Amino acid sequence: MALWKRKTKTMLNVCKGLLHHRRWVVGFFALLTLVCGVIYPYVGVNYSMTDYLPKDSPSVVALDDMKSAFGGGTPNARLYAEGIDAAQAETISKELADVDGVTEVMWLGSVVDIRQPASVQDAKTVSTWKTDDGYLYQLTVESDKGPTALRDTRAVAERDGATRVSMSGDAVSTADAQQSTAQQVVYIMLAAVAVVVLILLLTSNSWFEPVIFLIVIGVAVVINMGTNIVLGEISFISQICGAILQLAVSMDYAIVLLHTFRREQQRYADPEDAMAHAMMRGFSVVLSSAAVTFFGFLSLTVMRFGIGVNMGVVLAKGIVFSFLSVMFLMPCLILMMLKPLNALRHRYLLPSFRRFAEVCQRIMLPVALVIIVCAVPAYLAQDRNDFVYGASGMTAHGSVQERESKRIDDAFGKSETWVVMVPEGRWADEQKTVDAIERLDHVTGVTSYITEAGRALPTAIVPQSTADQVLSHGWSRIVITLDVESESDTAYDMVETMRRTVGAYYGDDYRLVGNTVSIYDLRDTVRQDTPIVRIFSIGSIALVLMIMFRSISIPIVILLAIEVAIWMNLSVPYLTGGSLNYIGYLVIDAVQLGAAVDYAIIYAREYFDRRRTMNAKDAARSAIHHSAVTILTSATILICAGISVNLIATNGVISELGTLIGRGAFLSMLMMFVFLPWLLRVADPLIQRTTMFRIPSRK
Repeated sequence: MALWKRKTKTMLNVCKGLLHHRRWVVGFFALLTLVCGVIYPYVGVNYSMTDYLPKDSPSVVALDDMKSAFGGGTPNARLYAEGIDAAQAETISKELADVDGVTEVMWLGSVVDIRQPASVQDAKTVSTWKTDDGYLYQLTVESDKGPTALRDTRAVAERDGATRVSMSGDAVSTADAQQSTAQQVVYIMLAAVAVVVLILLLTSNSWFEPVIFLIVIGVAVVINMGTNIVLGEISFISQICGAILQLAVSMDYAIVLLHTFRREQQRYADPEDAMAHAMMRGFSVVLSSAAVTFFGFLSLTVMRFGIGVNMGVVLAKGIVFSFLSVMFLMPCLILMMLKPLNALRHRYLLPSFRRFAEVCQRIMLPVALVIIVCAVPAYLAQDRNDFVYGASGMTAHGSVQERESKRIDDAFGKSETWVVMVPEGRWADEQKTVDAIERLDHVTGVTSYITEAGRALPTAIVPQSTADQVLSHGWSRIVITLDVESESDTAYDMVETMRRTVGAYYGDDYRLVGNTVSIYDLRDTVRQDTPIVRIFSIGSIALVLMIMFRSISIPIVILLAIEVAIWMNLSVPYLTGGSLNYIGYLVIDAVQLGAAVDYAIIYAREYFDRRRTMNAKDAARSAIHHSAVTILTSATILICAGISVNLIATNGVISELGTLIGRGAFLSMLMMFVFLPWLLRVADPLIQRTTMFRIPSRK
């Protein structure tokens, strides 16, 4: 006891010391915020999904080898130029090849001699590249020059006579996301700030409280965004969602500290003493809440898929800065702004939640039974979603890009181009491989040394222009065109078939590159990541909850309520017949778990404080009454933030993630008011036997 008193006194003295030098504390945070605000624009943003694949993935190794040998990747954009003749088409092909950022151009002239009459050409080959209205070009575009290069290619086609230009492909989707993201981040943050201010005005008792909250959390957000410079670059998902999630998830830390200060003001006349005791009493509450959220986000870092690691680091780091900002900057600001804070006080605008608590208790049993009945189907459904893994999910419905993509597909059908690299010189094996590939379903064209020069023609006398396309650094390149849709089951089956076909002649001594090939490896990687992320997130949060409540059963009850909400959230796309981007599936698992556990801690603390003097039924009702404002405030902010992301973002992946966040926050909030209270009441005998503090046994 004496040791505890000494530690308490020491901590109190530290808090008083910080408050006494509050101008220095505020100055330090102001300087750090300024520096981070200046360096934030220099943080690189990566918009590619496949760049985050593990370096030892077969498709990554293959792409690296192809870039080393041939200096480029596979075609990642299609351009359809209408209203041009053969001469104009050839001119356009040459000028497209000169565009900075375009490393390769394929068109009809790449596979047939366009000087020959059309009647002697293979009709199937011609129809792959030409219609009565125009010509198709397949472009290989460097990712770091995508937006500029694609804008220039469109300008080239229009300048040389094309009456209509349509473009599609991964490079186009990525460039569109890159151009829109920076502007949309600003709009989303402005919408979020407006929502936060409105909600805080309704739930606070001073018109000045939202100002302090926004300054404190805003400082944490800017510091987090600026310190991303140490990561080199961040994914576009981290950029557009990191700030909004940090703002929404960590707002309740500030609410808890301010409410604690208000209570301490009733005990201590001196504001500095009241704040010092508020810091000391609120420290464990805020720390425990931040810790579970931190580990929820940190669980993403155990993934092999780099986007998860990147977002996990950004979000977990944001929680650390939010905690530091709330615990050290906010107390100093409150004391410095105490005069306007008190002068603008008003009565609470929201009514008492006593009636709300009574309603929750009356409907608790039937709603809990419905949730239990739905839990198993929701769990099964959420794993059976039709998942989208790559950039095709970025395209917004009804956008110009979607219309242009459909126009190209209507004219030429779905198409992908893959590359197989095999050792140069094994012409007999290459001939057998090419023959085997040409017999495969969905293969519409094959270009290689064998098809261009013939096996009997020595490489020494092959025209240099032909040799450069198919031979380099000991590799012979086979370019394959397929009539498959990217990220379809047919395309995934073709990856397995192609690897099996080429492997029959070359074993492992070959390389296969293509858009769906990379996404196939991405799919395998994230599927392996899923159970690891779940185990780490649930295990680490359960451990923190176990230490916090000194109980074995309480973490199980809390996590059960939260997991059911997550299952319900993720089952909606399956039940409605839609698809779900796998990034959203992985991220929401960690985000919803990290946010919902905050609500659960707020409610559980209120419940167990009252359970010491009340029976389980009364404690459940009273806990709802006293925790409702805090939970509703935090959850409503996250719900509105998700809705803002969904409405503003044109990137399909981000928009869908906003829907998942908003719906997940609503379901988690619902669980806190009806399902978790019921679970705690039902599990009350078990909790008494597995918890280290004494709870009265009366019913």
